[in-house]
Amino acid sequence: MFGDDTGWLDESDIVIAEVTTPSLGVGYELGRAEAKGKRVICLFREGGDKKLSAMILGNKKFITIQYSDMTELPDIFNLYLN
Repeated sequence: MFGDDTGWLDESDIVIAEVTTPSLGVGYELGRAEAKGKRVICLFREGGDKKLSAMILGNKKFITIQYSDMTELPDIFNLYLN
């Protein structure tokens, strides 16, 4: 799995990560993406009891987008990927 994930990261032009639920694996991948100069978009679902990590929110190299419903995602992707 590690080899696949890091290989995909190397081949990518952009990384889109759903960061609502904290994850060490996603954090590791985001750190590698930043180190490789990849464009990073982080999606955070508003509402509920979760707070966006200060490490993600404070990183000026990441584009952080809050959304409230998954039906918003196609419009978000169109806005940021076109």
